[in-house]
Amino acid sequence: MSSGDLSDSEPGRGTSPGRAAAWFLAIMFLGYFAFTADRTVLSAMLHPLSVALGFSKTVSFGIAETAWLASAQFIGVLAFVLVSGYFSDRYGHRRVILVGLVVFTAFTWLIGTAANFQQAFAYRLVSGFGEGLFWPAAMSAVANYYGRNKGLALGIFYAGFDLGGAAGNTIGSVTFTLTSDWRSAFYVAPLLGIPVIAGVFASKRTFSEAATRTGTLSIGRDAAGLLKRKGVPIIMAFAFLATWASVWQVAYLPYYYSSVFGTSVAQSGLTAAAVLLAGMVGKTVFGRISDSRRRDRLLVALSVVVVALYGVFFATADLGVAVVSALAAGFFSSAIFPVMQALASDSSGGRTGTVLGLTTTFQSVAAVIGVLLPGALLPLGVRWAFALGAMVPAVGMTLASVLLRESRRAGSQH
Repeated sequence: MSSGDLSDSEPGRGTSPGRAAAWFLAIMFLGYFAFTADRTVLSAMLHPLSVALGFSKTVSFGIAETAWLASAQFIGVLAFVLVSGYFSDRYGHRRVILVGLVVFTAFTWLIGTAANFQQAFAYRLVSGFGEGLFWPAAMSAVANYYGRNKGLALGIFYAGFDLGGAAGNTIGSVTFTLTSDWRSAFYVAPLLGIPVIAGVFASKRTFSEAATRTGTLSIGRDAAGLLKRKGVPIIMAFAFLATWASVWQVAYLPYYYSSVFGTSVAQSGLTAAAVLLAGMVGKTVFGRISDSRRRDRLLVALSVVVVALYGVFFATADLGVAVVSALAAGFFSSAIFPVMQALASDSSGGRTGTVLGLTTTFQSVAAVIGVLLPGALLPLGVRWAFALGAMVPAVGMTLASVLLRESRRAGSQH
């Protein structure tokens, strides 16, 4: 059995290889699940929350308070994603992941107590600090632990993002329907983080085993050196544009349905949840395919399909067509990310942690821009604001994908 197989690890005494590898991936998956549930519960509640707290149409730099709140968590992630590697190297991945889980769980709960925009923004910002600690550390651990089968492992790990997103949207929709109170969702969603925190806390041996395979997330000289490596700047540009093009689906899709099609909170949230579930399937399917096919060519094909589907979604006035095209767009746009991260890892020259730290940094910057931009464009109308905010970077992503180059040695493909 090769060291890259999902069933292979270096387990401690009394633990089978398959069980150790499966347990490690399950913990990472569930952590990402809780992470995204806490993130997307705001997406489902953004419209009723903004109405209840009386958000103004425009504030700083002409951007609406709604957009600033939606972006707060992404700003928080950006603030800490750069230092996650340093803390992981100094204190260990398990401790950093635990702190991240506790922070974003606690401060998501506190959002439910907010009395105004300032409080909601502050709590959301700090919850983003926790996400910024968790995300790159967990992804780096998965990519290194599973070696040449990282495409499938990252696909499964990333599926936690979509399943958690579906859970967050569903929790928001159901609790609001039952209580007519947006605060209820923020009291329920963080409960998902408690068993994950307990699982990570109790898994010291498993994380000790994983530590022998986990690369560092370095910044500074190592990152600068990687950016000089052939092909890496193009991957970073692609990561930036791909994230910018797709982040609106996570942050604003329920809001878009409510504003453009007049759907109820429940309809909007559950439809957005279905889109995220479609993305989960896409990530797993294409993550596995990328382990035996050229990742650069897959990314070109996926990018072209996404641009076409976005065009249909934003052009239609028919709710049914919008739902079908959004489901398809969710499937294909989400599939881009595990393939992209695996390609980045292949291009790192063994510095997997550093290159994934770079991609998460570029993605975090893009997420902030992708969420704030529609807030600045809202005077054009909701449909135009989101269409321009998504289509322009999607076209750029497609152009960048043509320049990507596969770097795996032939012998590593199987």
